[in-house]
Amino acid sequence: MKFVSYLFFRLLIGLFALIPFPLLYFISDLLRIFFKYVLRYRVHVINRNLAYCFPDKTEKERKIIASAFYKNFIDILLESIKGLATKPEKLIPRYKFRNAEVMDDVFNSSSNIIIYSQHYNNWEWAPLCLGLQMKHHLVGVVKFLSNPYINKYMISGRSGNNVSVIPTYNTAKYFKQLHKVERPVGIVFIADQKPSGSEKNIELDFLGSKARFHQGAGNYVANSGLATYTFDIRRVKRGYYEAEVKELLPPGHKLSSPQVTEIYKQNLEKLILESPHSWLWSHKRFKQYLEY
Repeated sequence: MKFVSYLFFRLLIGLFALIPFPLLYFISDLLRIFFKYVLRYRVHVINRNLAYCFPDKTEKERKIIASAFYKNFIDILLESIKGLATKPEKLIPRYKFRNAEVMDDVFNSSSNIIIYSQHYNNWEWAPLCLGLQMKHHLVGVVKFLSNPYINKYMISGRSGNNVSVIPTYNTAKYFKQLHKVERPVGIVFIADQKPSGSEKNIELDFLGSKARFHQGAGNYVANSGLATYTFDIRRVKRGYYEAEVKELLPPGHKLSSPQVTEIYKQNLEKLILESPHSWLWSHKRFKQYLEY
């Protein structure tokens, strides 16, 4: 059954290779209506999350954010599939790195870095495009998929073009061998997922409420003392994005893991308040506080 799913997945990618972007967004508009009003995809989760984080907004204001979220979410879903069927060089005009030179001094000193990112706007094109626009070799820390065939294909699609990936369960081993790398690397953590356990969690004030965050990435940042950056992805217009790199911590910092996570959280809050619909509200981010 998993192999059949893989074949269907590959067929879907082949079809998307033939779809031009204007048609892609026409399909996205149709699917948005289907997901929101027919399938009602995670409507309850989205509404509860928005009510929890924005209690001061009116119901009408939250509905506007939810509607805009569906448009953004379906665009990203289709763009992600389209990206797997497109050569990265052709996507770069649509996914530009605004200021990669910020990291050049660290690279020239042969130093590794850590990069934070989040589920904000199109995060899926980042491994396809950003490695071609920066000097550090990008290493994404990812959770492997349960379907081994699709997982192998996705790893292949995300690797190359100055990018590679490692599974989450190998992160500690990779850091222990970091001194052996031939060229400086930038290790990427997407750290805004809902924590699955309690041993690496930390509770923080988030958008005026409470939320738990993974502490794993913060531990690696704190223990390594490596320069730490964030990649903030903003939509320029439909189908076009711009990545801005910002330094969160300089090399040799002495902050603790909770302090590091707090800094990451503050940056995430700023992004969400800047464009609320651009974050992934459909995941059960606040399950520990809400009944879905």
